[in-house]
Amino acid sequence: MRRYIFPFLINTALFACFIAFGIAHDIKTGRIEVAAEWNPWRPLDLTLPDSPVQAWKVSRARGDPAQCVAAMARVASVSALPDFTPSATCSIEGGVVLAGLGAARLDPLKTRCALAMDLFRWEQESVRPAVREIFGTDLRRIEHFGSYSCRRIAGSRRWSRHARAEAIDIAGFRLADGQHVTLLRGWEGSAKERAFLRRVRDGACEIFGGVLSPDYNAAHADHFHFDFSPWGFCR
Repeated sequence: MRRYIFPFLINTALFACFIAFGIAHDIKTGRIEVAAEWNPWRPLDLTLPDSPVQAWKVSRARGDPAQCVAAMARVASVSALPDFTPSATCSIEGGVVLAGLGAARLDPLKTRCALAMDLFRWEQESVRPAVREIFGTDLRRIEHFGSYSCRRIAGSRRWSRHARAEAIDIAGFRLADGQHVTLLRGWEGSAKERAFLRRVRDGACEIFGGVLSPDYNAAHADHFHFDFSPWGFCR
């Protein structure tokens, strides 16, 4: 009996492989339609819902500047930036010049493309919905203090994540109806400003590895700090 079991298992496994290959081929060629976020051969579209396949494609793009720029160019105002390494401690690798996220404008800044992808997700999933729900208008501009800066952490000998464009400081927001919401005045401002700024801070904590807000210390009274920290802090 045993001599028949092993060939049976081999044949079953081969048959399953052929079936899987056939289905994969049909999905790739379009003979079988699947939701875009589940299609591994479709170019990365950052506006699609989350799925394991979408997460895999985003992860690949984070490590591949060409893929990242191609994906971001569909949803943002970006241009590729040549690698820049003025010293062993300061650099921009896989960089872009970012001037807009969806319909929201920014003063052009140099940053990592992977960070720009995270910013787009934050703008789409947190900031824009919060603006519409709380203020009843739309987002027009995100104000910032920059991303790349070859410097150490204030009061420390450790190099800042800004030194490798792995961080950005967000200062405020301009809305379509003319309202101007800043961290400096709005954190303890009107009820709407307070609710909005805390909501987008909490939304950032779901996306960025490190988030610091005015709740952290006086040095962050006028901005949010977002970065690639592996420690997962949200303050």
